[in-house]
Amino acid sequence: MIEEFLRYIESEKRYSKLTKTAYGDDLRQFLSYYGVDEAAFDPGEVTHLDIRSWIMSRTGEGDKAVTINRKLSSLKSFYKYLLRRGLVDKDPTAKIGSLRKPARIPSFVEKSRMGRLVDMLEVSDDFALEKRAVIILLLYGCGLRLAELTAIKLNDISFDDMTIKVTGKGDKQRIVPLVPRVAERLKKYSVLRSEICKSDNNFLILSDEGENISRSEVYRTVREVLTAMGVEGKRSPHVLRHTFATHLMSEGAGIETVKELLGHANLSTTQIYTHSTIKELIDAYRSAHPRSRKVR
Repeated sequence: MIEEFLRYIESEKRYSKLTKTAYGDDLRQFLSYYGVDEAAFDPGEVTHLDIRSWIMSRTGEGDKAVTINRKLSSLKSFYKYLLRRGLVDKDPTAKIGSLRKPARIPSFVEKSRMGRLVDMLEVSDDFALEKRAVIILLLYGCGLRLAELTAIKLNDISFDDMTIKVTGKGDKQRIVPLVPRVAERLKKYSVLRSEICKSDNNFLILSDEGENISRSEVYRTVREVLTAMGVEGKRSPHVLRHTFATHLMSEGAGIETVKELLGHANLSTTQIYTHSTIKELIDAYRSAHPRSRKVR
């Protein structure tokens, strides 16, 4: 029965040989736990409790949620196949939901390194260098998404109010404050931009040729700057957005405030940034609380 299923997903579903092998391994692993061989296996006798027990055993063996979910997906596909062929009259996997994956802690640049990076962005009369500085400062200083940065227009910036109007996901707009350092660099950049742009292009960030800047150029710029500062791992525009939020939270900004600045629709999305404050609390506890110290 399993072999027929594997031939089906390879010939009719056009799954790769690697996927076919993985499905076969997952199903045979379940059979091994269930305690029967393929010849004696009756899929109609399996209950959702048997599957839950198998999942618990895999957890006990150290399998991560993503691995267990993949194995469960193999079993679900197998039973869907059996139902369509009329080989079983119920699907014991129907009551089994996927395991919740642990939330990933977002990548960010630590404060000291970010401080050195910002200090490195010296004021210049060179358009390309000022553009690079403005890209970094807007992503980090305002917590912008890549698409939000490339969409900013000249009239979105108010130096009188020290704000910038940002158009986020779903064309939802928000107002983000400009800190003085970012505002001053924007003014400097704007002067150089006027010398580069000879058309009526109203977008703020331009290429060296005076055209709308591409997302790939922004990505490349950020990667080059972060690499030069010795940042490892992810080096994308979104890392600077994560850094903006993480530093705000660690300095005591309220989660509702950070939510509004980032343009998040739900507070749950913003909660991933509480990892910074939690870590600092743990570090403070370990260094100060007498019960946290190891007894010698």
